[in-house]
Amino acid sequence: MSRHLDTIPEPWSVDDIRSAIMHKFTDARISIEETEGGQLWQAIKELDDTVWIFKSSAEDLFQIINLFAQKTQDPGFWEPTNRTNAEHFTREVKRKLFYSTTSVMALVEVSRVFHKKHPVAGFTEKLGACFSTPGLHKFLQDLRNYNSHWRIAEANWRIDYDFEKGSSIARFVVTREDLLAWGRWTSDAKAFIESSEKFIDVGATLAEYAKQVKAFYEWHKGVVLVSYAEILKRYFEYKRIHDGLNRRMSWNMILGHLPLGLNPFQYLARYLTPEQIEKIMSFELGSEAQIQALISTLDMERFCDAQLMDKVRKLFQPPLVQ
Repeated sequence: MSRHLDTIPEPWSVDDIRSAIMHKFTDARISIEETEGGQLWQAIKELDDTVWIFKSSAEDLFQIINLFAQKTQDPGFWEPTNRTNAEHFTREVKRKLFYSTTSVMALVEVSRVFHKKHPVAGFTEKLGACFSTPGLHKFLQDLRNYNSHWRIAEANWRIDYDFEKGSSIARFVVTREDLLAWGRWTSDAKAFIESSEKFIDVGATLAEYAKQVKAFYEWHKGVVLVSYAEILKRYFEYKRIHDGLNRRMSWNMILGHLPLGLNPFQYLARYLTPEQIEKIMSFELGSEAQIQALISTLDMERFCDAQLMDKVRKLFQPPLVQ
């Protein structure tokens, strides 16, 4: 059986959505979420989540590299008697590296599916401009598999001292020779390795890629929001109407069961932020202006009918404190 809203041609009015809520509450929201704009917004959020997962995974790797670098400066860290502790940290580095490189692959796939369904002009050109380091992307993808065969050793940590500043910088590196000894690199990844210096700084390489991800996906989201503004506008309008009608029913029920003489201000913190309370309290206590400010703050102007307004005015009529 089709849902009520699905039988009504778009655009839907307040009355259309109200009748759908009355017909079957849960179906109304599902119909709104399944509009073109609803599906697009869900896809945008999924892509945002995938970008966030990559960034968080990269940050986790940077943190464990820094921590591991501190540990390796202990002269006894690599001694056989400390093997258990050393193996724990090497596994942690490998685990974080696996998460980071896996999230790179996930981001590429989610982005590919998104662009196929919701294309934008200039996508390919901007992709090439932002991810401009030849072979870097393929290297990170292949690094995920290389990581499984790689055993981290003391030689993978390089400490550079700045005697003028009195500080040191620890880097997590892999030599070009060690990388090329593994024979499963794709041609682009292999070319990236061969074009590098004697070693590749894993943390710095991933940090560079993270900058490219940030630049591209900030641009991409902005272009998507502009390109599909009308589709999203209609969806958000439906959602606002739906939420407003639900709030009206909720407030109507709450106000209908409050005892007379109740001080409404003792409950403001349940429904308003401190900033919103400041706005409400800037008006004369119990005044019509204060009531209208409350209605506006709750985004209820379109949905607060005469019956509900009468209940609100009675709640705010003096004396407000018994």
